[in-house]
Amino acid sequence: MPKTKSIAKTVLTIYLGITAAEIILLTAGGMNLFDSINHTFATVATAGFSTKNTSLAAYSPYTQYISGIFMFLSATSYLVYYFLIKRSFGKLKTFEELWFYVFCTVAAIVFVTLVLFTSTDRSFEESFRHSMYQVISQISCTGLATSDYTLWPKAAVFFMFLLMFAGGMTGSTTGGIKMARHLISLQNLRSVIVRLLHPNAVVPVKLNGKIVPEDINHLMTVFIQLYLIIFVTGTLIMVVSGIPIQESAGAAATSLAGIGPGLGASGNMGNFAHFTMTGKVTMIALMFLGRLELFPVIALFSRSFWKK
Repeated sequence: MPKTKSIAKTVLTIYLGITAAEIILLTAGGMNLFDSINHTFATVATAGFSTKNTSLAAYSPYTQYISGIFMFLSATSYLVYYFLIKRSFGKLKTFEELWFYVFCTVAAIVFVTLVLFTSTDRSFEESFRHSMYQVISQISCTGLATSDYTLWPKAAVFFMFLLMFAGGMTGSTTGGIKMARHLISLQNLRSVIVRLLHPNAVVPVKLNGKIVPEDINHLMTVFIQLYLIIFVTGTLIMVVSGIPIQESAGAAATSLAGIGPGLGASGNMGNFAHFTMTGKVTMIALMFLGRLELFPVIALFSRSFWKK
């Protein structure tokens, strides 16, 4: 858009529209207005704080479905809504990150639903509902909960841990690595495999039908490498400070992505009150780094930044 003012106005309109819609639907489902407003703010901003200690588990299945849908919508790029407003459906068709996000979310929900349905005494509807909610909560970096996933079968718990590295779409309120970076990484992997089989082949990395410039491509790769290095470093610091390795890994991953719940006693029905001071300070640093997406923080400590 030509002016910053136009961008700000459009983003604000979309944000307020989603917010108003969720408040109305939650109130219609029996949630009082105060809780509806609080949970909507926590959902649309993918913040995750609830007015109840048991989070969304304290509410009806209808409320959980509505909240889950809006977490998904909040993790969707605002470009998608802009294209919808402008009726640019052709651009939506070729928006690869959107369809990759939808595919990853649906595939994750299907997998966790099958694990819960076949390995626990939950009904299919209950397995689907808890799976849908927790998967979207994890991918969107919201952190709201309907079920304690640390009590799920180990395959599902491990999968929930992996989803901490997913992130929603770029141009949304989510944290984490983000879908576009994952997609470009997969494109790079495909390019390398094709070149191994056909050394003379030219396989450019593309996103949304356009070739990704080499400098951007390298930045994406470096970002993911840095992200994983910082995750491992944070985990090691917390392990050395006396926190169990499972909880340390969960705390490092959830802090970097800005999700909220970790693993073990600090899962989505627990907290980090029992962590050591070193562990808490490490989490603060990781949350700061993750929320600013690494490069701005690195820039702050570079001499050339301050010279300019």
